Amino acid sequence: MEVTYQGHTFIIDCGILFPYEDTFSINYLIPNFQEIEKPQKVFITHGHEDHIGALPHLIEKFPGLNIQAPAFASSLIRRKCDFFPRSLEFNLKSSTESDDFYGLEIHYIQVNHSIPDTYGLLLVDKKNDLSVFYISDFKVDPKAKLEPYFDFSKLENLTQNISQKYLLADSTNITSSNKKTPSEEDLLPSLEHHLSRDNKRVFVTTFSSNIHRLKNIVDLSQKNGRKVIFYGRSMQNYWQTAYELGIVAEPSAFSDVEDFKSHPDHKYTILVSGCQGDFRSTFRRICYGHDSYFKPNETDLFLLSSKAIPGNEKKITMCLNELSRYGVEVVTANDDLIHASGHPGKEDLRIVLENYNPSKYIPIHGETFFLARHKKWLKDEFPSIQSHILLNHQTFDFIKEQILSLDIDEESTQPLIVHGNGQFLSREEVKERRKIAEAGKVIISYSGTESKVLQIKSELLGIPLGGGYDKKFFFDHINKVVRKNFKGSKTSEEQVRIQSRKVFKDILGIKPVVTVISHIQ
Repeated sequence: MEVTYQGHTFIIDCGILFPYEDTFSINYLIPNFQEIEKPQKVFITHGHEDHIGALPHLIEKFPGLNIQAPAFASSLIRRKCDFFPRSLEFNLKSSTESDDFYGLEIHYIQVNHSIPDTYGLLLVDKKNDLSVFYISDFKVDPKAKLEPYFDFSKLENLTQNISQKYLLADSTNITSSNKKTPSEEDLLPSLEHHLSRDNKRVFVTTFSSNIHRLKNIVDLSQKNGRKVIFYGRSMQNYWQTAYELGIVAEPSAFSDVEDFKSHPDHKYTILVSGCQGDFRSTFRRICYGHDSYFKPNETDLFLLSSKAIPGNEKKITMCLNELSRYGVEVVTANDDLIHASGHPGKEDLRIVLENYNPSKYIPIHGETFFLARHKKWLKDEFPSIQSHILLNHQTFDFIKEQILSLDIDEESTQPLIVHGNGQFLSREEVKERRKIAEAGKVIISYSGTESKVLQIKSELLGIPLGGGYDKKFFFDHINKVVRKNFKGSKTSEEQVRIQSRKVFKDILGIKPVVTVISHIQ
């Protein structure tokens, strides 16, 4: 979110978006920074990828960027920038101290969430008797052990004399049937029940950033005589970061799977990264029997201590199908209380409303449908509070209380597609990938003189052959097309491409991507 005050600009969070559909090895999407000028500062609320993932790209566009973030997020940002394929120059302040931004007070307010060191940002404009409380990710958890309770006292003290109060709050769980989001501590009985069972190997997959849950699982495993293996790079990285910051003590557990070979008869808890079933994830590799160390069998127990991010349901179901094929017992959050969201239920939202007492409200952090449901809930439950729905790329004037329409080119509002080592991919290139995936690709290369064809070579990639057809059958047709359309240096590669494509359309009913390369002497 970009905020402008007295002509000066800062940004709150800078995250990535994961593709909803199969986009053929695209890593993630980031905002298009084309229309913005270099901000004076970036304030980070916490370390989840949808809040820090695009920072390296923003830093690359604006070298020397000033960033302030909580300690856990700061460590993750440094690690992320160290692994970025290109050198980055930035100034990172690991702090949750208040900031005076040209007269606008910016305060960090401790909240509860599913990753350590999560904060809301309170903006106080005393000149205009106005405050804005931004909490995109949070829940209210009075039982939390690894973090302080939501700091309502600080919030109240800083805003008790403010007459106009805006709240921008998380909409993720607004359609959930859970009125109050469970605490991580509420999971302990169910987790202990499963970790105390006789299975030699209990696999647990969950979000690697949820240090609260990992800590509880480690403690319960040790209590029940289990050694723990952190399996997967993200599992090890997040736990190591938490250890370095003193959030957790280093457990007497294995983090190197090689040790498993020396103690195969011991009882283990294997904490597995990649709970969303992504193609290269550790979770998927184990489920499909492709892992070098752990082959699933009927004596194993697998706990899916997470929920699917929208769009990942099929990938996870396929993993669970494979585990079931091996005879593995699988327990999900639908079977037992082994997962708790990091986002607010309606009761969590109500608690914040009662403590902050806003007069204005903007639902954030959710699909447009969620924002609309959030606004409806407010209208039904708190009719005196005025609410607005603010969509991507819209601007809101908090002083005038109105949405401003901006003349922005639609192309500049499209997220940028990132692939490989931080490289950008155009939408045309993605479109071409999709066409190749759907119908295959044909490469035709021919050479000749002004009077005759010398050589024709073709290659079929991903073309479905069947019904008595083979490659030679199509090569013969392609050769006929080239020879029929050959006119020396005046030969049209486009005509060869169109006519060859028509061959496949007439015979197979598909239109593959066809590339034609010619060389005329």
